[in-house]
Amino acid sequence: MNLIALEDYFGPFWNHGEDTPETRAAATQLLVAVNRALEAAIADGVVLILNPKTGSYVSGEGNGGFRGRASPVGPPGSKHRSAHAIDIYDPLRLFACWCLRNEARLRELGIAGMERPEWTPTWTHLQDLPVRSGTWCFVPSDTPPLAAALPEQDRAA
Repeated sequence: MNLIALEDYFGPFWNHGEDTPETRAAATQLLVAVNRALEAAIADGVVLILNPKTGSYVSGEGNGGFRGRASPVGPPGSKHRSAHAIDIYDPLRLFACWCLRNEARLRELGIAGMERPEWTPTWTHLQDLPVRSGTWCFVPSDTPPLAAALPEQDRAA
């Protein structure tokens, strides 16, 4: 089952020139891992909520998946721009909690990194490329956190 389709991932950038064969291949690989993670979370009882702005599990208003050159969101080197990252709509932070408890499982599925939930108060950022620092659950910027740490972070490695 594909909970997030390629068209959902590309959002407003679907069929606009930047969804090249290379970015589609990268996004397909990412979505295999992400959809498996979402399926596992659902099987464990996590309730996912559709984003009313995208009509899918992709967060934001069209920039939670792929970010083309015209996207005003994120830095130029963002993994979103190379189709290796996604933000999952997670306003209740239930998926983030599950991810923190299941790092080893996510790694086995091909998820190589997650932004720390203090910087992602209504979404969960996952990526399939390792973070340069080698930290799996990483601080994405030098801006102050936007939310409190989750209880699971005390138990996470």
